[in-house]
Amino acid sequence: MTTLSGEHSHSKSNPYYSQLLVNRMLTQGSDKETRHFELSLNDSGLNYQPGASIGVLPVNCSEVVENLLDIVGFSGNENVKIADENYSLREALLNKFACTVLSKIQIKKFNEIAQVPALEELLKIENKDALIEYMWGRELIDLFLEYPQQGLSVELFTSLLRAMPPRLYSIASSLSAHPEEVHLTVAVVRYDTHGRKRKGVCSSYLAERVGDTIPCYFHPNKNFKLPEDSEKPIIMVGPGTGIAPFRAFIEERKAIGSKGKNWLFFGDRSQKTDYLYGNEWESYRKDGLLSELDLAWSRDQDQKIYVQHKMLDKGAELWSWLQEGAVFYVCGDASRMAKDVDQALRSIAQEHGFMSEEDSSAWTKSLQKEKRYLKDVY
Repeated sequence: MTTLSGEHSHSKSNPYYSQLLVNRMLTQGSDKETRHFELSLNDSGLNYQPGASIGVLPVNCSEVVENLLDIVGFSGNENVKIADENYSLREALLNKFACTVLSKIQIKKFNEIAQVPALEELLKIENKDALIEYMWGRELIDLFLEYPQQGLSVELFTSLLRAMPPRLYSIASSLSAHPEEVHLTVAVVRYDTHGRKRKGVCSSYLAERVGDTIPCYFHPNKNFKLPEDSEKPIIMVGPGTGIAPFRAFIEERKAIGSKGKNWLFFGDRSQKTDYLYGNEWESYRKDGLLSELDLAWSRDQDQKIYVQHKMLDKGAELWSWLQEGAVFYVCGDASRMAKDVDQALRSIAQEHGFMSEEDSSAWTKSLQKEKRYLKDVY
């Protein structure tokens, strides 16, 4: 199994500049835009372990930056000092500051300047839900459009901004299969709201490039990796872009000649348009590398089907695998999917392990302690 190294030489503050070799659309005819990216490690000596993530340091869209400068009334040539380094305001907005997603702290700081009664009301504890609704789909520029401020100093303006955070993506490749490369699976965010076109900072940054150098670094995940015993069976649940680390897992197991059984649950909207890496999975199933492959399509029939439904359908067999010592993995959405999968796992324990609700909850917790129930959710 490949191991992680190089993380000490390259980090968020000292990224590796990798060439973006491949930018390929995975979805075809879908209203979702999901892309496959391949980055070069080019004799860097950097290694990663399947299950790790990569941190990408994006650049803000120049159009967004120019619009913000225009609305606030700056030329962009003003000087800004960050950590004892001097930058033009334009350069700082492009590379150093996050200037899209709006937070409660930003609204509070803005209103200390603007003194807007409507914002003061929104910031009250009892109006938490209204504040969340207001922030959704809005950016800092929307505050300045709704409540124009004249004559702000650069210092006061930049005090409203926070540092640009890196974006972490689960790595979708194994070095054993792709020497000197790292692959990503990214859902590109684009939408319209409040009369403006919006897009995800990092996903669109990647989507609109090929051949460019991308600042990045590896982020190890010691709690989400293949078992040391390569013959141990694994069960992987990864709908949507949650499929990424499991592509790495299967590539690694194939490369090292693992005899362990592999079971994948994947789901998305439609098999025709959203079957990410579908040809690969079908080939692995045909070759026997995937012992089981269960697919859930939410929009290919009248009743929506999700991965947790497929788990319940195969409850007896899934329970049998777990009794054999299988490691259970889940990757993807934390807010709903991971909770539904957890409930399905407990329901399977109740039906096929004859456990009470309380005992099934204790059982899943014991699996986690044994590192046989591993999550990479966000």
